[in-house]
Amino acid sequence: MMLDAFRHHIPVEVRFGDLDAMGHVNNAKYLTYLETARIRYVHEVCTPHTNWSELGMILAKVVIEYKAPLLYGDMVEVFTRVSRLGNKSFEIEHVITRMADGQTEIAAQGVTTMVAYDYQAQRTMPVSDFWRERILAYEPALSPGSD
Repeated sequence: MMLDAFRHHIPVEVRFGDLDAMGHVNNAKYLTYLETARIRYVHEVCTPHTNWSELGMILAKVVIEYKAPLLYGDMVEVFTRVSRLGNKSFEIEHVITRMADGQTEIAAQGVTTMVAYDYQAQRTMPVSDFWRERILAYEPALSPGSD
């Protein structure tokens, strides 16, 4: 996997409380790492919106493939990009890496499906033109698709 295709990445601190009884990061914490990266991506790329109840986006699906354990003290980064942009939804691809022996190792890969959602009407809606323009400008390799 070519990490240079990911313009957006954030460091994540592995906290002692993230560990399970086996001494590695609990699988459920990977969801938190993806969420943190996803929120930062949306805030920095789509809109600096701070009222999350009016944002108009809902998480529909998460898929994670675990590749290597994360340990306390690991230098962890989450790489994030929109990999598919449809009419009412888009997919965000994530790669979680750790530094091991001076080399970057992929610890997990994930995809989250986000749906544009009108919370007042309780139904899906088209991805806004504003978001679409911002995402396409940030992700030059991406081409608009359909749901």
